[in-house]
Amino acid sequence: MPVTTKTQRTGRFVDPWSYIALGAAGLVLLALMGSQFFYKRVTSETVYVEPEESVELESIQLEPRLIGALRIDAEAWLSTNTWVIYEIQILDQNGEVIASAMNEAWSESGTWQEDGESGTWYESDLQGGLDVQAKKNEKITVAIAVLEYGNTSGQELEQSVGFKVTVENGVVDTRYLWSGLIGSTILGIIAIIATPFSGKVAIAKTIMDSDPSGRATVGGADQLVRVKIHLRSDETSPRYLNARLVINDAYGEQVYARALPMGLSFKEEDGKVESATGQVQCFFTLDPRSSYGFQVDVKPDAPVDQTTLTVRDRNHTLVPVEVVHIRPSPLSDHPQDKHP
Repeated sequence: MPVTTKTQRTGRFVDPWSYIALGAAGLVLLALMGSQFFYKRVTSETVYVEPEESVELESIQLEPRLIGALRIDAEAWLSTNTWVIYEIQILDQNGEVIASAMNEAWSESGTWQEDGESGTWYESDLQGGLDVQAKKNEKITVAIAVLEYGNTSGQELEQSVGFKVTVENGVVDTRYLWSGLIGSTILGIIAIIATPFSGKVAIAKTIMDSDPSGRATVGGADQLVRVKIHLRSDETSPRYLNARLVINDAYGEQVYARALPMGLSFKEEDGKVESATGQVQCFFTLDPRSSYGFQVDVKPDAPVDQTTLTVRDRNHTLVPVEVVHIRPSPLSDHPQDKHP
């Protein structure tokens, strides 16, 4: 049938979701970077607390914030093989507890022997903390209370326990941001890898020769068809081959033909060429959607060992590409080419 062919570079078939996923990862990354500018250290003090007693730090003016919270971190100073159960308390102006968190810190060490070898080991967990989101302006006081203190032998200890207490305001919990960054990055990478394989495989033909062909129902005015030709050849291959692609309509009439230059990549072993591979791809819109035949003929064909023809219907791309638009000429007489 008479057709009109037009080649145009277009981004109409670019899949936006790949970039949306990467954009989300970028926003999370910006949030991670920006979170460093919101926090402010309010105080950092060292206090010593007797068992069953509490020690108050200097009062703090707490203000509501859109981003970040008040974080209180406490690091216990313990000798080896001791433990302490303590409570971080936030007191209002009347001395009433409005928020608290109980923590256990410990420090242990010992020796080991195995297969004639020996050594020492040490483990500890000395950190504890509390995050508070302010709802109104108020003055608060942070207090540390020691509830129990002892050693691994079961003995209760009476001496004071040292704590380094740090109070920061506007702190953002970046654990969730890191999880979001990793997750959105993985989704973005998966989307980018999957986009060239989107749509439906209409033809997948591999032959141990140079002229695969196939027929399938593909196309539509707004649907992208990706045609990919991949080959493997022997050591006698020239640097370039020509893959002639022919497209026929439902009546077997030729609607497109072009020789596609294909550069080869050579595989060498011990300085000797063993084989070569090459591929080329092109994009089409075929109007109307119908049965089309695709034929490939690679020249010169002597060195060609294997050729694969793959046609994907309703495909998408990552970047703008050259698309060949094939549609019936206004002079077409075939009934299937007449649109209501």
